[in-house]
Amino acid sequence: MPTDFEDQLAIRALASAYADAVNRRDAEGMAAVMAPDGVIEKPGYGDPVQGREIILKRYRRLQRERDFLCQLLTSGVVHVSGDTAVARWWFSETKLRATDGEWLNMIGVYQDEVVRLTEGWRFSRRVQTTIMEHVIPSDERISSHALPHFFDIPGLPAL
Repeated sequence: MPTDFEDQLAIRALASAYADAVNRRDAEGMAAVMAPDGVIEKPGYGDPVQGREIILKRYRRLQRERDFLCQLLTSGVVHVSGDTAVARWWFSETKLRATDGEWLNMIGVYQDEVVRLTEGWRFSRRVQTTIMEHVIPSDERISSHALPHFFDIPGLPAL
């Protein structure tokens, strides 16, 4: 049986895998961290979305709505209780909306319920709350560059 430390480390790796998938623009990798019946919620931005396949469709749409997105995740707090856990992660994002060409900075928090499955730890519920959002004035010069070739990292959650 894994120790609490090993479980916490695995859950931290799960959150990191999600942020990595966001930054690589990998919708499948983003969805792969979810339990098959997992739920994502963003209060104030529509109804919760449930089920890995529906979540995957949502993430693919979000990829089309952003010409650039970089998410930076802070170290979170995790509490494990047997085969379930709760966690919280603060994050920031800089993004370029494809719809209007506006650059945004935002700070938010994920509050997660996590479950141990045969495939490993997965998010059963993720609640994302935006704490601050700032439109970057259009007169500021900002440029983004093409994504690099990413090294293959074995062990990341996959669909």
